[in-house]
Amino acid sequence: MGFILLEQKKIPFHEIHLSINENHFSPYSNGILAFCAAWLNKKDSFEIFTSGSTGEPQKMLWSREIMLWSIRNTAQALGLKEEMHCLHCIDFTKAGGKMMLARALEIGMSLEVVEPASDPMEKIISPHFDFAAMVPLQVQSLFTHGKLDELNKIDTLIIGGAALNNNLQNVLQKINTKVYTTYGMTETASHIALQRINGSGKQIYFAPFKDVELSVNEEGCAVIRTPFHEGIVTHDSIILHENNSIEITGRKDNVINSGGYKISLEKVEAAIDKALTVIKINFFNYCAYKIPDEKLGEALIVIFETLVMAPVELDMLKKEMMDHLEKYEFPKHFYFIDKLQYLSSGKIDKKGSAAKLKIEN
Repeated sequence: MGFILLEQKKIPFHEIHLSINENHFSPYSNGILAFCAAWLNKKDSFEIFTSGSTGEPQKMLWSREIMLWSIRNTAQALGLKEEMHCLHCIDFTKAGGKMMLARALEIGMSLEVVEPASDPMEKIISPHFDFAAMVPLQVQSLFTHGKLDELNKIDTLIIGGAALNNNLQNVLQKINTKVYTTYGMTETASHIALQRINGSGKQIYFAPFKDVELSVNEEGCAVIRTPFHEGIVTHDSIILHENNSIEITGRKDNVINSGGYKISLEKVEAAIDKALTVIKINFFNYCAYKIPDEKLGEALIVIFETLVMAPVELDMLKKEMMDHLEKYEFPKHFYFIDKLQYLSSGKIDKKGSAAKLKIEN
């Protein structure tokens, strides 16, 4: 698939112009057109699936009202306006992709759509975009291939679907684009909080939308209240700061029990992140996970998406990690594979990646 241009010059919904540089519509473009038709016909609910990061994807329905609520909040937070031009390069079947379409149609923004790819800028035709959304893997791919400057064609970029590590945040300081990370879930119709991570408006923590209330339960996890939710109990461990801003510290269910010790996989990954930054090794995708162990029950491991790491680099990495971890939190094994497994949302599939070790190691 090449591209689709959606242009809507007036509100409400007076004109949509489609242009496509191929001889037929693909199933992906047909799906986009079907969604646009449903939205313009003011369909009152839309089917969506959860990301599947904590189990099998679950089907749910979004009401039109909650989608409009999300659109209004995002437009106000980011200054989105009629006749702005947007890039759509993420999977429209997922929460973020559906909301990008709905935002453009509701606000009256023109939209260039390219099929999701690791290089989201490869097939674009427009020289400039006011707004775009990407997943971390796409941003990392641009950096890895020396094309990070391509992001300067975008005024405002939101990155969601998975957390950004420090290495990627550091390289994004070099571009002029206003970059935000997002926090939210499928139940809340995309994000309910944004954090500017570069430039003069850089924020330390996530800033929730004004009509979103967050609290912390006895387990230290976020409870989210919106005009549409009396209280979503999450698995996200957070710290509440002034002005209702939030710091996300990990997930309650991202913990393993190794030899009687509970180990936070996020803490281990944060230690790797800090170590890679200190020793200035090029960014790799990686994850901390577990494998069965007769003595410990579960042994902590780290899997890197690379087949090349010099022994001296690995020694330096381990040494730096020791400064941030207790002895029992230090990984028992380090593995290197050509390709990690990923969920459709772009998040690393840790279980699937660990299963590959039986084949590749």
